[in-house]
Amino acid sequence: MKNVLLTSPKAAALLAGCALALSPLAKAQVTFSYEDTVSGHALGSSFTGPFRINLQLFDNGSLYPSLGSPGMAAGYGENGTGTQSVAGGVSTLNGLQTAGPTGGAAGEDSWGIGRVISITDLAGSVVWSESQKNAQITLMFHGEQDFYVNQLANGFQEIDGKGLMADWYYQSKADAMYTQYDPLLGSAGRMGADAYSTVTDGVKFLSTSSQAGFIHPDGTLGGSATEFASIFNVNSGGTGQTYLSVTGGTMASVFDQNYFASPFINGATADMFAQFTTVLNSDPQVADWLVRGNDPVTGNLVPVPEPSTYGLIGAGALLGLVALRRRMQKRAQQA
Repeated sequence: MKNVLLTSPKAAALLAGCALALSPLAKAQVTFSYEDTVSGHALGSSFTGPFRINLQLFDNGSLYPSLGSPGMAAGYGENGTGTQSVAGGVSTLNGLQTAGPTGGAAGEDSWGIGRVISITDLAGSVVWSESQKNAQITLMFHGEQDFYVNQLANGFQEIDGKGLMADWYYQSKADAMYTQYDPLLGSAGRMGADAYSTVTDGVKFLSTSSQAGFIHPDGTLGGSATEFASIFNVNSGGTGQTYLSVTGGTMASVFDQNYFASPFINGATADMFAQFTTVLNSDPQVADWLVRGNDPVTGNLVPVPEPSTYGLIGAGALLGLVALRRRMQKRAQQA
């Protein structure tokens, strides 16, 4: 349900060397190259610069009762109730909610999955697609906690939170252990706090987390502590946004560019900006998701030394071995 900005070769190189040593048949690599000439680039030429990611997303989240007239609020923030701290706001809203997210982990207020349909430059030229690259990019987002709700007009509510994490995975369709993305599993597909069948298979090339200091100033709604904000109506869906910073993954250095500077907290930066628009999951309903959306993600990509291949390498024969994959990721992140 979210969109993102992405913008480091040491860890990727170490992981690549490890994977290739274990399996010379390694095939998994993310390549960003032009698939059309819309923006004047030659077919197959390498891509770098600002981009847009087009996503299909499914999300489950907590629900809250009407707070009455517009401006009424609960939790930590403007006109809020309860202990006035972020932790106090989380506690207040845990007691207020009418329903938690279906399939949610303990203390979690939003989670979901997504699939990258395509990646383009800002002129609309495609630089990555499933069909041309014969690969799949998926993501799982999780861990978000609400700490403030403000009642708006016409049944809408502003909901502010913190702690969102989004992990991105790559699979080559040529790999024997490739698994096709399947949102029809609904909440039953969740295998752990950060694991979902058909989504978290493959190589984790990027890990990100939400950042404070970008959405609201202090004294407005949830204030500068807000990392994730949505405007939601239980009868129609809503919109939202978050700023993300890169925290790991085999391609971390490619996207970790501190592309955004906080307008409210001196020195705070972020690498990605995510926006989303959702509708209720109905007509037709897909499994037990609350909402679904198709959203853009914009950012800036800085290449590693290779001309067109960006450090996302893993052994095809190892993609189905989760334990080994995680050990490799830890080595890359510690490098």
